[in-house]
Amino acid sequence: MASSTIAIIILLCVLTSFALNKISLGLTAMLGSLAMAVFGVMGFEDVFAGFGDNAVVMAFGVIVVGNSLFETGCAGLVGRKIAGCKRIGTNERVFLITILIITAAISAFVSNTATVAMMMPLIATVSAESNGRISKKNSYMAVGIASVLGGNATLAGSTPQIVAQGILQKTDGVRELTFFELTRSALPTLIVFFIYFATIGYKLQKKAFDFPEITDSATANRESDEIDIKKVWISAGIFLLCIFGFVSGYATFGAIAASCACLCVLTGCITPKRLWATMDWSTIAVLGGALGFAGGMSKSGAVELIAGRILVLLGGGSMFVIGAIIIVICALMSNLMSNTAVTAIMTPFAIALAQKMGGDAIPLVIMTIIGSNLAFATPVSTPPMTLTLSAGYRFTDFVKVGGLFNLIVVITAIVFIPIIYGIV
Repeated sequence: MASSTIAIIILLCVLTSFALNKISLGLTAMLGSLAMAVFGVMGFEDVFAGFGDNAVVMAFGVIVVGNSLFETGCAGLVGRKIAGCKRIGTNERVFLITILIITAAISAFVSNTATVAMMMPLIATVSAESNGRISKKNSYMAVGIASVLGGNATLAGSTPQIVAQGILQKTDGVRELTFFELTRSALPTLIVFFIYFATIGYKLQKKAFDFPEITDSATANRESDEIDIKKVWISAGIFLLCIFGFVSGYATFGAIAASCACLCVLTGCITPKRLWATMDWSTIAVLGGALGFAGGMSKSGAVELIAGRILVLLGGGSMFVIGAIIIVICALMSNLMSNTAVTAIMTPFAIALAQKMGGDAIPLVIMTIIGSNLAFATPVSTPPMTLTLSAGYRFTDFVKVGGLFNLIVVITAIVFIPIIYGIV
């Protein structure tokens, strides 16, 4: 049997496992990579080589730096100062838009899951002190969406772009993404998002979320004497140093992120014990395994084979048409399975399609990343959306409020990203 056929069979098995979610995503990715070697698609030395990839090192370092901001209380302190403003904390619509802007801005540089984890107790505190003027159910879902869309703005904002960057680094004939390359593609969707939740989205959720507000004891820590201000400033400084390093291009993203992670430990912003305890090991496992799996798909010729068949079915098509189809497919898949898994699967095809058409692969890769993150009709795609379930949402609530926005934002991406990259 041809290696390309074997690789496609393994791909179908991995897709099925991702969709069923019976075993962890990281384990599925690693088993998929291992299967490529067991059945002779690639060498055993390549199975877990992805764990030493620059993209995985970058992800590890960024997670440590982001977690340090939370460990020292820096992120929570900034959020509480803004949310504590009387003009903001007494009007729900104003509070919502303010908190969404803050969430989107933070999640562009820090784990969107960690950002939501910070914002939820903050919102719960404001809600408890507002005498019913502000509710969690009218804030949590929107905050989850804001963190995902904000995470689209930079290379460090979310896992899908780190996966795509790792695949780009291992592919001949294509360049890598720059740190702020995604920003201009993310802006149209963010603008539409803010308009949506300031107008029809806010009214729709007020009507749709007809269940009683869930009360709990989740409150943000307001005891200033429990925060070491010195460490707050140090963690903030390391965070800014990390961003400056990314932008400067002085060294690889992995080297910069790892160095800043070491600084966080050396300065006591996060202890070694907390570093290991708060590390998102699932993300690291998915990244390392997916890069090995993607390498096997490429070496077998399966990616080129499938890409060629797609072009034949489309009658050649254009970059705009291909890009639109990629966004729709990624958005649909991501509403049913992990967006990280979708990116790992779709990125090699996006690159191969662009190369076969003689065009630049970057626009199609960016459409893959953005499309994979446009999944708001269900709570299963990303941890930030899943976390918001604590507000008491039903599955149908995501379909009603998030589903409508999902459709709007997919159309926005299809229209604006090709214009931005001149492939209309």
